[in-house]
Amino acid sequence: MLYPLLFKPVYKDYIWGGNRILQLFHRNEPPGKYAESWEVSDHPDGMSTIENGFLQGKTLHELFVTEKKALLGKDHHCKRFPLLIKIIDAQQNLSIQVHPDDSTAKILGGEAKSEAWVVLDTSEKSIIYNGLRKVYSKRFVLQKLLSKEILPLMHSFFVKKDDVIFIPGGRLHAIGAGNVIFEVQQNSNTTYRVYDFDRNRPLHLEKASKAIHYNDVMNPFVPSVVREKTPSYTCVELIHTPFFCIEKWKIHRPTVWKKLKDKMEILFILDGDALAGRSVLLPAQCASLPTYTCGATLFRVYLP
Repeated sequence: MLYPLLFKPVYKDYIWGGNRILQLFHRNEPPGKYAESWEVSDHPDGMSTIENGFLQGKTLHELFVTEKKALLGKDHHCKRFPLLIKIIDAQQNLSIQVHPDDSTAKILGGEAKSEAWVVLDTSEKSIIYNGLRKVYSKRFVLQKLLSKEILPLMHSFFVKKDDVIFIPGGRLHAIGAGNVIFEVQQNSNTTYRVYDFDRNRPLHLEKASKAIHYNDVMNPFVPSVVREKTPSYTCVELIHTPFFCIEKWKIHRPTVWKKLKDKMEILFILDGDALAGRSVLLPAQCASLPTYTCGATLFRVYLP
């Protein structure tokens, strides 16, 4: 029988990163640039390793291969581990970029990626770029794509803590400087970069031009919905998509976790608990459940 799993974070030192991941979550790591923390990942570009219990030292991929039914339960039909969980610290603007959706990924040979952001922290006047302001011709967008002239064509929004934003595959987007983001995404590391704020990194115009949804002008903000409120806890649904669901829980009394039946779930504990700032994977077949203390706040991520 499996048990609640902790993983060693995989850090990325991309040039736009900062050091707030360590500060906000009190992580004892050497000084440096920490752009991303891959919290739960079965991806060759950043593989999670179990750091507790008798499975310590095993990778998430090894567990997926050998204990797929126990890990995923009713979702064991997945051909690969379905999710990737990150924390992102944007000290500078990320590039304007696009990820392929499921159909485009098959054509271009990449990995499909739809994602959602929950804003954890911001600085004054932090913004995001997300989608086109109106429907432009493909030719017009491509003329602007590799320069700062693409920015006026895109929605730019001021954001605040707790905002929830959805980015389906095919949508042009970028996280603006000053934001710290909790990101849930399909298991993918495929990004087509088109404008990089004049940094000298490779761009991917040909593939991006085929991946962009030129008629995507939707508002990306997702309204939260209170699903359950009891004397012991409050559960708020942040987002429900075909790819993943995210809830936010506030614990009012010491509580044994109310786990979903025969489904894997991933918890990120924001504050108020001994595991604050950590991610916990609860396998579908889980031998024991954590108990959360009064005042704990956490995200729950699971497959729909």
